[in-house]
Amino acid sequence: MSSSVVIFNQYYYDLLTKIRTVAKKHKDHSSTAKKILETVKTNYKEFDKTSGDYLKFVNENCSYEFWKTYLDLEKDDCDEWLKNDDVKSVLIFSEISIGDISKLLRDNFLCHHYLSVFYIFKNEMTDENAANILNILQTFEDNFELDNEEFKKVISRLNTMKTEKVKSDTSFDAMENLKETTIGKIAKEIINDVDINKLKNTISNNEGDIFKALASQESGLGEIFSTVGSKVTDKISSGELSQEAIMKDAAKFAAMIPSMFGGLQGGDNEGGGFNMADMMKMMSAMNMAGGGGGGKRSKATINKQGLRNLAKKNELQKKLANRKP
Repeated sequence: MSSSVVIFNQYYYDLLTKIRTVAKKHKDHSSTAKKILETVKTNYKEFDKTSGDYLKFVNENCSYEFWKTYLDLEKDDCDEWLKNDDVKSVLIFSEISIGDISKLLRDNFLCHHYLSVFYIFKNEMTDENAANILNILQTFEDNFELDNEEFKKVISRLNTMKTEKVKSDTSFDAMENLKETTIGKIAKEIINDVDINKLKNTISNNEGDIFKALASQESGLGEIFSTVGSKVTDKISSGELSQEAIMKDAAKFAAMIPSMFGGLQGGDNEGGGFNMADMMKMMSAMNMAGGGGGGKRSKATINKQGLRNLAKKNELQKKLANRKP
């Protein structure tokens, strides 16, 4: 099976999981949510990620004219396009239309995100091209090389929407307030010592998985946490910081994360978003040791084996989740 079909199925399944999760929350007061849950249970009790049937269904229901109008859209017209009756009636899943999805998600960017991906990966392409496009889709960049001008237009439009969404997100604005917190001030002190390119490469090489990145021997994240751990230990011991203040700031930061990332799925947290349990495990694995009283302080260290074990557990959870219908 070609990479394009595999990628199409992964995004298709991701959207199905997302609307099912949202529908569960609103089933008692939304007829659309109730209908979606019933049709998912009836038609998608099992999901075969190697099947070509899902792509065939979309190709049969999304006509050439439909995709032509989508390609020709200017960015500022995209939201209005979703309101057109001819668009709302188009089926993406069995008995689930674009209108149903849009009404349930209440997030036009997400709708365009999935439609853009479906538009691209419904086409046959080489494994190399599929991998290249997938990498581009995971960035915010406008200036990228791509031979297919239609794909390039769709991705550029989507990336512009993505950038605007982040800038307009209220939680993005709220991040400014974190600069004056205890954690924010510590971050400001060490940010100039961080090798950003190394950090980006580490996360990219580990498929965006922060747990894998932390466990990596060459991890830029590991260096950051070592620096932060040492600095926090020093400041607590000197009386400049209190553990209570740090925990309050950490809780404030954690509360912002779910809305910042729009309910990303992962682990046991079915609805997506930030998993505090995983974060606490990660902090424990980092093992930032600090002595108290007048005794000799131990240097902050990172429990690499603990992080590797956590990364393996996280990877296993992802594999198990992908097997669920």
